[in-house]
Amino acid sequence: MMVGFTALAVVMVGKAKEETPRIMILDGEDSPQVVAGLREVKSLEIAPYSANWKEQISDKEIRAAVEIPPGFQAALENGEPKTVKIYYYEGEMKSSFGVDRIEKFLKDYRDQVVKERLAAKNVPPSVLTPFEIHQENVAPPEKVSGATVGGFIGYMVVLLCMTGAMYPAIELTAGEKERARWRQFSPARSLE
Repeated sequence: MMVGFTALAVVMVGKAKEETPRIMILDGEDSPQVVAGLREVKSLEIAPYSANWKEQISDKEIRAAVEIPPGFQAALENGEPKTVKIYYYEGEMKSSFGVDRIEKFLKDYRDQVVKERLAAKNVPPSVLTPFEIHQENVAPPEKVSGATVGGFIGYMVVLLCMTGAMYPAIELTAGEKERARWRQFSPARSLE
């Protein structure tokens, strides 16, 4: 039963990840590069602006909205920090996937701006990443699968304990009623 629920959850999350989230861009008329970049992201669908965008997020018509502050592009060129806000439906899985895709675009855009600033000052981009990080598994496949199964066994024990306790509980309630009925009509009782 747990395996079935887990498989169903995995399938549902997979389908939610594959879905292209609809988002809305708020403002940004004076920042055409950022807006054009967002529109080019293939994993996002841009919805036309609407004044009731908060309701649309709550009603799951759109998954998120990104607000580009006034003068954002000019501020970037002048080196002034600005804050881009992302509005979403907390706790709703598809909304969080939309936010993740917006954040990925914005982080890539920010990295590109930093690289351009470094290039303008003749500083190599390697200054930002002085070293790389690489993860590599050294455990044999048997141990990896053993750890996976071992983590699953705990859940199975809990499930089996709960189902195993159900039958004695049923016998206690139903059996007690039956025994009381037999005592009421038993031949030994009628002799008294």
